[in-house]
Amino acid sequence: MNKVKYCIASPHKDDSWYDFRLYENLRESLAKLGYVHEAGAKNRIYFLGAPLKKHYPKVGQFDQDANNIALIYCHLQKIHSLREFQHVFVASDFAKAFFQRRKYQDWIKGKFNSPFSPATPIEIIKPFSSLSPSTSAREQFFCDLCFIGVPRIRPIVEDILPIVEKHRLDFQIIGPSWQNYAGHPKAKAYCVTSSVPYYDLPFVANGAKINLVDHHDSMKKQGMVSHKYVDLIAAGGFVICDENIDAKKNYNGIVYRNAKELEALVMEYLNDANKREGKRREQLDIVASLTTEHAAKDLARKFTS
Repeated sequence: MNKVKYCIASPHKDDSWYDFRLYENLRESLAKLGYVHEAGAKNRIYFLGAPLKKHYPKVGQFDQDANNIALIYCHLQKIHSLREFQHVFVASDFAKAFFQRRKYQDWIKGKFNSPFSPATPIEIIKPFSSLSPSTSAREQFFCDLCFIGVPRIRPIVEDILPIVEKHRLDFQIIGPSWQNYAGHPKAKAYCVTSSVPYYDLPFVANGAKINLVDHHDSMKKQGMVSHKYVDLIAAGGFVICDENIDAKKNYNGIVYRNAKELEALVMEYLNDANKREGKRREQLDIVASLTTEHAAKDLARKFTS
């Protein structure tokens, strides 16, 4: 019997992009389910955080007659149309409401054939992870606070560094090229390594008492957490992030609005291990079902033979 084939259109070209792991992890899970990745296959999954391109490597030219499936995870304002897709998945109920509002806005302007009216109702696949907590530890990652990311200007890093200096906290930054960071001049001194293999993230998440995560402004306002946020929680970490309505509503997240609030939260949870552990377990339970395998099954249900 011929196996069902698919391909993935991803804007992330190599593992220097954190979200490249979405591509790798999804391929691994779909392979375990018996699906075959083949360039140009008719079942096409499009990772979208920007306008649809006409051509993607390993996919080819966009084919309107293919079974086109959109998986939209950020930058909703950059998506100009959903009409090209047979199926559309977004990362949260807030994201779904965003596109429903766009469609309604078109309707009240008399555009009854809105580009935000996909062929089938929009569904939700929340950010997913292939990680689980580690039963062992690595001393090199033991610290009070950790941040993982590339060195574009990071408000959360700008906010935390004065707190780190004031309270003499042990802070680690993981990511490439932090020697070129254009923000706080002391940030580069806290970079301990340029990268960590994906499946070693549980050692990082467990080694830090607090993991810090930030989001693009559009993700905060539109209401979507990142895959990194879910990864670090799934890996067993305690996470504080910037103000994000998705984190607050759907993940019972610890969020902050300004540096004063961040300082209060950091000191509160550093000084109360029991409270920190209780919240960590609570959040871990929330993301327990958000696995790559589960996401792969949801996507595969839309495949055609």
